[in-house]
Amino acid sequence: MLSSTRRALPLLTLCRSLLARTDGAVMPMFTLSLIPLVGLVGAAVEYSRANDVRTGLQQTLDMALLAGARDGSTNWTTVATNEFNANLRSKGANIATPTFSLDANRAYTGSVSASLPTQFLKVMGITSIGIGAQATAAVTNTTGAYYCVMALNPSAPAALQLTGNASITINAPKCVIQVNSSSYDAVDLNGNTTIKAVENCFVGATRTVGNSSVAPAPDQTCTPIPDPFSSYPRPTVGGCDYTNYKLSGNKSATLQPGVYCGGMDFSGPVSVTFAPGLYVIKDGTISESGGSFTGNGVTFFLTGQGASMQLSGQADWHIVAPANGPLPGFAIFLDPHGPSGLAGTASSLTGQSELYFEGIVYLPQQQVTVTGNAMAYAPSPYTSYIGDTLRFVGNGELVINNDTSLTQLPIPTALMVQTGGRMALMK
Repeated sequence: MLSSTRRALPLLTLCRSLLARTDGAVMPMFTLSLIPLVGLVGAAVEYSRANDVRTGLQQTLDMALLAGARDGSTNWTTVATNEFNANLRSKGANIATPTFSLDANRAYTGSVSASLPTQFLKVMGITSIGIGAQATAAVTNTTGAYYCVMALNPSAPAALQLTGNASITINAPKCVIQVNSSSYDAVDLNGNTTIKAVENCFVGATRTVGNSSVAPAPDQTCTPIPDPFSSYPRPTVGGCDYTNYKLSGNKSATLQPGVYCGGMDFSGPVSVTFAPGLYVIKDGTISESGGSFTGNGVTFFLTGQGASMQLSGQADWHIVAPANGPLPGFAIFLDPHGPSGLAGTASSLTGQSELYFEGIVYLPQQQVTVTGNAMAYAPSPYTSYIGDTLRFVGNGELVINNDTSLTQLPIPTALMVQTGGRMALMK
């Protein structure tokens, strides 16, 4: 800014000497020509000031975003905001409050705007110059691990609960189990229950009873992390293709993708095949009291008033998520704040002899109960369970596999473990 001012000084001196002359038509003519001259000089000075402000604003935003990404917890936006305010130098500009968010790939984004009041350019009717800065930071996954069992509630007791009348095992050789709750009883294990993961990140304490075990030991320090899919793009929901769909008795049916308003209700020993595609369950539940249900390349998208899954335990389920489409890798995806109302508060997934969901079961803001009644069956090679609270019950034998190397499905970037990763500004 100083160099621009120095360059403008000779021109300003010339203007003053011309203004001092009063002979003939010099004064009126020069007065008319002075406006564009002042505008040019003013533009050089003002835009030099604006560029200086923008550069400082960008540097401050970059530092704030990296600080927030480094924190990575549910409190990361506060960390970023505090860092921004601590380093901000307004330089005469009016700075708006910065905004920070996570995008669908769990990249950290930030933006801020400012307005610089003008001095010289007021002559031309320009009272201020708008300035903006944007930044995106990503944390490179250096471990290859993923979050595969996640209880998101920040304070609930028994946010992750395993209770087995026979046995229940969470086997997660390539995955991290994350429990956000800070409760003294955040993780509750009772009976013949086992957790085997690459890492166990429990914010609160663990309670074990009976033949329960956790390996490895929970991290000494663990911070709660945000819902990885809170910003994931939701599919567009059109009009109803089916309303209050029901199937009962000893019947077989092949269902097609579409919008099922009022949900799906199955009763008796039905046999249902879901053709590949997206099944939108709007303003209702998927409920059953028996039968068998299979589908390859299938996603259930639950949205609207009371949306949930209520599987009774008298049925067999074998669902494989799609590798592409609007929700690739998701077997179940719940929208907790749908366009027509709030989803239900709880879902229950129970299988009589088979409970096979290959892909992500995403039920945020719900209490999710998963029950296996079979003594022996082939479990899915990879299932990722995400809910507000999670309760796994093994009345026979329930094995939850979370080995990403054993599935052909895409694993969303948002599930990557970022702890200890390298942070980098993307733009």
